[in-house]
Amino acid sequence: MIDDYKSGLLEAGFAHAEIVDTKRDLNVYDKLDAQASCATSGTELPVASTSCCAPSSSKQGRDHLSELLSRYNVNDYASSVRVYAVKG
Repeated sequence: MIDDYKSGLLEAGFAHAEIVDTKRDLNVYDKLDAQASCATSGTELPVASTSCCAPSSSKQGRDHLSELLSRYNVNDYASSVRVYAVKG
């Protein structure tokens, strides 16, 4: 929570801590589409071939992520913020 984050900054010695929600869309849907369309560009992060907790192929992983994103709006659970604080 933003108030908890601000309290942590103040407890760490920062003064005049302000956290501003930019209200920006996190664009997770666009990023997913872009990742799928440039999967052969050579610039993507390496993906492990096996995992204990994820599908075994990156396509299956993208399909699973796409299915989750169709059910949940990530913007309801995360936000883009700007943090302003002065170390006292």
